[in-house]
Amino acid sequence: MSSPDANIPAADRVRSPFLDQLGLGVRLALTNGRDGWGRLLLTACGVGLGVALLLFTASFPGIVQHRNERLYVQNDTFRDEDLPTPGDRTVLIATADTTFRGTAIRGRVVQPEGPDAALPPGVAAYPPPGRMVVSPALAELLKDPANQLLRDRLPYPVVGGIGPDGLLGPGQAGYLLGSDRLSRDAGASRITSYGHFSPPKPMDPRLILLNAVGLTVMLAPVGVFLAAAARFGGERRDRRLAALRLVGADRRMTARLAAGESLVGAVLGLVAGAALFLLGRRLTGHLRLAGFSFYPEDIAPHPAIAAAIAVVVPLLGIGVSLLAMRRVTVDPLGVVRRSGPGRRRIGWRLALPLAGLALTALALALPTQYNPSGMGRTAVFNSVQDTRGSLLVAFGVLLILVGVCTLLPWLVEAATRRSGGGVSWQLAIRRLQLSSGPASAAVSGVVVAVAGAIALQTLFLGVSASYEDRPGPRAAVGPYQQSVSFPGGGPQADRLADSLARSPGVRATAAYTEFALETPTAKLWDLPAVRIADCAVLRGFATLPDCKDGDAFAVQGRTTRPDAGTDVGTSGGASAGTDVGTNTGPNTGPNTGADAAAAAKPGTTVHAAFFRGDGEPPSWPLPAVTATVEPVEGADPNGRLGSGLLLLTPGAAPAAALRGQPATVLVAMAPGLPDPKEQLATDVMAIDPQGVAGSPLDRTLDPTYLAVKRLLTAGSAVTLLLVALSLLVGQLERFREQRRILGVLSAVGTRRRILGLSVLWQTLVPMVLGMLLAAVGGLLMGAVLQYTAGLPFALDWGSMLAMSAIAAGAVLLTTALGLPQLLRLMRPAELRYE
Repeated sequence: MSSPDANIPAADRVRSPFLDQLGLGVRLALTNGRDGWGRLLLTACGVGLGVALLLFTASFPGIVQHRNERLYVQNDTFRDEDLPTPGDRTVLIATADTTFRGTAIRGRVVQPEGPDAALPPGVAAYPPPGRMVVSPALAELLKDPANQLLRDRLPYPVVGGIGPDGLLGPGQAGYLLGSDRLSRDAGASRITSYGHFSPPKPMDPRLILLNAVGLTVMLAPVGVFLAAAARFGGERRDRRLAALRLVGADRRMTARLAAGESLVGAVLGLVAGAALFLLGRRLTGHLRLAGFSFYPEDIAPHPAIAAAIAVVVPLLGIGVSLLAMRRVTVDPLGVVRRSGPGRRRIGWRLALPLAGLALTALALALPTQYNPSGMGRTAVFNSVQDTRGSLLVAFGVLLILVGVCTLLPWLVEAATRRSGGGVSWQLAIRRLQLSSGPASAAVSGVVVAVAGAIALQTLFLGVSASYEDRPGPRAAVGPYQQSVSFPGGGPQADRLADSLARSPGVRATAAYTEFALETPTAKLWDLPAVRIADCAVLRGFATLPDCKDGDAFAVQGRTTRPDAGTDVGTSGGASAGTDVGTNTGPNTGPNTGADAAAAAKPGTTVHAAFFRGDGEPPSWPLPAVTATVEPVEGADPNGRLGSGLLLLTPGAAPAAALRGQPATVLVAMAPGLPDPKEQLATDVMAIDPQGVAGSPLDRTLDPTYLAVKRLLTAGSAVTLLLVALSLLVGQLERFREQRRILGVLSAVGTRRRILGLSVLWQTLVPMVLGMLLAAVGGLLMGAVLQYTAGLPFALDWGSMLAMSAIAAGAVLLTTALGLPQLLRLMRPAELRYE
């Protein structure tokens, strides 16, 4: 007896019903006429925007790796290869960095000592003495007619350029200056190669938490928008599938048809996203993002993450379509007749934010290397600030944001159950009653972005307080507000001060040389630091009874010993039982030992600590202390006067003791200069390219904190731009869905003003409800984040209102941009149906 399938052709027996039905869904999407292609185009644009941002995010690990490699080759003035003697491959190199109107300029002075000296990365040959090679960014700055001060600061002829191999990015300004006057005594280092590994500075755990939450907040709206884009044209697709369901298609076949249609839009979106990513990557070479610049070749998504995006995005589109198939499979007749949906349930929507709060609580209980018991939550010993804790908190924030997004349709439905008012209001409310999903989806991305931004701003407010609310430097009571350092300029300190005093805009100068001391037996903190200057300068730092060349004065002040409390003592062994205090100036080191008086007795042979000059540091005997003096508070803008400091006149120390030591010149600027700091930096580098002009009285912030702040700000701006574009695309798709209704209303004589107002109300109602939900959810997340991070509770109401206003403005702007399309659809010709 023959098999029932014996008469079926072999080609048909091996074909899978799943593939047939999936292919039918693809054909329905591609052969749905002009309207279907328009919907596919909008879906591809929407998905493509999200995919492009995801690909840029996936490129972040590669960007960090390439930047670290470029930082490695620029680490050239390290000290562990500071060779004592020249050779065929050695190079003398010194730092000559500067800043011009907020732009950091990396500078190096080089002097090759042998024929086989290694070339700096990106440079074809060493520039001759007095010549320089520059980066393209610096060349542009030098050409700008408004930058005459910069040309005066770097007046050397340009003989070449620095290629990409020697730069962090196309926007980095840098130069390499040739010289024949460098020496180790003048602050140069001797190296044989460029590039040196330097372990990265550990990031503050609070900044790690801020990064994790910030990345989650910026990417959550992208996921929401991808899900919304996958549902573009969803109402018409649901009616088509419901009709197939009524004529006999089972649930599996209907789901496969929907998956096939969604797959087409997702794949086209992947292609569009890849194209946008490649276009954006080419443009990054001309952009400066939060002070950073990148070469296009350094921006490449990690292969594993890119593959995950290529798989997850289509699956997300299919999953969203299948989740929306419930009414098609359960009530297909209601879908065809466009009857209102049943009431939405709130239980599972509330479960999402509660699960997020539970994950945050779990992160608090994790044991860490800083807090093994998981107890004692503080701003320092906090398990949330560990990497695992930060990831758990970030995932909890994601669940809360998803919960906020899912609560919005329920809230809109609950608020529009009753109607009344004018005609435009009734039209809008009736439309929301029939289908509040598309209107809620249009603003859901904005709601998630605002809620996340409020939470991030609240957390950032607590973190920034520990960086930006620190007390600034004390104001100087003397005439000097600026400080200039000349590496290796100790022997010529007075000459350097005189040269600087002749510069335009400089009213007065005071020079001194300061360094720490050590002996073969005494520890660094057991000896005082010394400051060498003439009597006229020393009188400005302390109340001297009398002064002549050869005198030495011990500064008296408060000091903190590591093994005791805070005591008042005198330095330099002026009396028994006194303590030498801490000196926090550069190149001086701590100085708090209890035996300092005995160790620093007159005649003790000492030498400079941290000596980097040629040969061994000169040794010399400490002079006897002439008198103990009180410091003048605020006389030194560097703030380095106190116990542990010996004030010496030039005759109290041999001239050889100054060799290899930096000179510090305090500067008082004349009033009325248009740009005093830039003018001072120009005057200093005209004397010595290695000179560094600073403003000790200005508050400086941690560079890592500033980098995180700039990157989060830039990322938020990019996310807001994406959300605005997504709103516009979603708005155009909503108009396309309603074109037949608008055509009918226009045909029966409804005025355009009423139709326009109804569309505006359809946008405003979900937006207002969404802003309220975002404010509540954002404040809740912000308070939880501040508590879990051990930070004091604080709110920035101004920033919260500003973010809500910007988001509302973005919604209204995109609605206004869609009005021309709306007016075009308000005509009877739109009743045509394909």
